[in-house]
Amino acid sequence: MAERSALRQAGNQLIRTLLWPVQTLSRVTPAGGWFLALAVICGLTSMTTDKPNVPLLVSLVLLSLWFLALWHGTRALKRIQFRRHCTERIFASEPLHVTVLLTNASRLPTAGLMISEQLEPEPAPDDETPSAGTSPRQNARQPLAIARAGTFVTMVAGKEQQRASYTVSIRRRGIYRFSDTTLETVFPLGFFHTALVRRSPGRVIVYPRLGDVDTSFFKELEQSLQFIRRARPSRAEEDFRSLREYREGDNPKWIHWRSTARMQKMLVKEYEEPQAKRVVMLIDTNLQRLGAQRFASFELALSFAGTVARELLRRGCEVQCAALQPKGKIARTLVSRERRNLDVLLEMLAGLRRDDTRTLSDMKEFMPRVQLRNAYVLVLGLGSLRAKANFTWLNANDNAVKMFDARGDEFRQIFRRGTSGSRDDIPDEDLLGLGDEESAEEELASLGTA
Repeated sequence: MAERSALRQAGNQLIRTLLWPVQTLSRVTPAGGWFLALAVICGLTSMTTDKPNVPLLVSLVLLSLWFLALWHGTRALKRIQFRRHCTERIFASEPLHVTVLLTNASRLPTAGLMISEQLEPEPAPDDETPSAGTSPRQNARQPLAIARAGTFVTMVAGKEQQRASYTVSIRRRGIYRFSDTTLETVFPLGFFHTALVRRSPGRVIVYPRLGDVDTSFFKELEQSLQFIRRARPSRAEEDFRSLREYREGDNPKWIHWRSTARMQKMLVKEYEEPQAKRVVMLIDTNLQRLGAQRFASFELALSFAGTVARELLRRGCEVQCAALQPKGKIARTLVSRERRNLDVLLEMLAGLRRDDTRTLSDMKEFMPRVQLRNAYVLVLGLGSLRAKANFTWLNANDNAVKMFDARGDEFRQIFRRGTSGSRDDIPDEDLLGLGDEESAEEELASLGTA
């Protein structure tokens, strides 16, 4: 085995040596080609003249400059260290400001650096493992570049650092990662085009764009929550926790007379604190039978969920959000004003994918009825409504259920999604890239259904 490995390495080295002249000539720029031609002409002239010293000397000088540019161009990039700094969490359509830090470990300067980067969707953990029965070519799908950007650095002096920045706008919510960073230059002299790929991992979570919800919706929600709280006995026996000594201001009805007579001191009943106002949001991820605008409707529903959750937390509510995901999974999170973890819910919304194999009626396997009790259940329906899914399991007799069709007129009347800057008048489908980029959306969606 050791001999076979050594032979393989020797063969690879021989191949690289033989291919080096071809690879080097492919990097030559037009200016470098003309310069090499001039050096060759001077060399040929020295062979046909009686005094070859001058043209030969010129030819050697030109060739030395040509090879110097080849050597230093490759070496300069290899000594460049690259780091990136940017905000990890933004909202869709907001500008992402990226700062790059270049450190030159060499004593020689480097100039004319072009830095190119791109963002691509981060695959889900179950997408990275090859599935059984598929070929490596099918599993190794080329990532779809969502955004490309870069910047130009004039010069990085020897043993110095240089900062540069650029701004990119990501229109689609999602979880993205930076692919390999490409550094390019024609330094020095412009004879060779040199490119080097650097690995610099990075992650950006793009939340759905939020908007404005009509106040009538929250008034109706508050009335329903108050009705639920009034319908439940304020001091039921199951809320009893323990006994404690009487304090000034306690309700006399709470006095436990039997224990008071036995202990010879005033004791009152102590109850559990009333539960917080609870809202359960169920998001439909089934997009079948919805037509060409299914992606726009799905994104609109997610924006509505994020906007409502933010406002409910301000109002002191506890919000639980759940949605079915591919391969029999469910995404679920619980946020409250005490935990201050709205980012957890927004990150869940950013990573949601479509699941056309199940409807909301299948969610009852993951949502016991006890979790729906004493709660306002808000359903954002899409394909499950077209499939006529069964929603009777949502009624727990002591809760309230509100169902929205995310493609209906009522939903669009109470919610308008905002945009950043002066783009409020652009339709949602345009901002999503639908129409001309429908194929790109289909490929993004296939990440969750493949």
